[in-house]
Amino acid sequence: MKKTSPWFILLFPVAVPAMIVLDYFGYRVIAFVILAALVVTFAAYARSVGGRFRSLRGEMIALAKALFDDGTGSIRHFPYHHTLSGTVCGNRLHFSLLGHDERALCQIFLECPVSREFLVEAGADPRGLPPGIDAFLSLPGFRSLQALPRKVPFLKRILRGLVGSGGPGLVLRKQGDDPFSSPALRRDIEMLIRLFASLGGGMRTDGKEP
Repeated sequence: MKKTSPWFILLFPVAVPAMIVLDYFGYRVIAFVILAALVVTFAAYARSVGGRFRSLRGEMIALAKALFDDGTGSIRHFPYHHTLSGTVCGNRLHFSLLGHDERALCQIFLECPVSREFLVEAGADPRGLPPGIDAFLSLPGFRSLQALPRKVPFLKRILRGLVGSGGPGLVLRKQGDDPFSSPALRRDIEMLIRLFASLGGGMRTDGKEP
């Protein structure tokens, strides 16, 4: 997917007043040319967005067939993120793409009971982390790993970018060139499931074992 930049939107605050002024002073032909250029540009942008939407939906459908249990996948589209939800071996999971370009931020949200909250970000010292968590730091494009012990309110979920589910659960965020790589996503999902199984009694808020 290539990045879609609606740069022409910035022209409207300038072009529309310019057309009004030109028309007022009798330059209607020039005003009409500007209007026609804006209409053509907007139509081209709408066509580009429609093509990207169809491509994105096709990628998600293929991903659902590759990752999720049969008949459990569902897709939701929002203004600037897209969420694929389903079940993997009985575990409810949400894969979200935040953005439209090839370097978009990806989020994997595994619904599971977590006793304590913790947050591990890229660049953290692996020596202070329990086994199972430090392995995430070496994932290509790793951004953060977060545990949510309770459901996050809707408003906070939107502000924090926690799309797809409000918790509780484990949230892995990555940024890579190929967000729809099913082998990489399958590996990440298996790591999250193993981490959930290894947490047992939970963790303290500082990320260390209780």
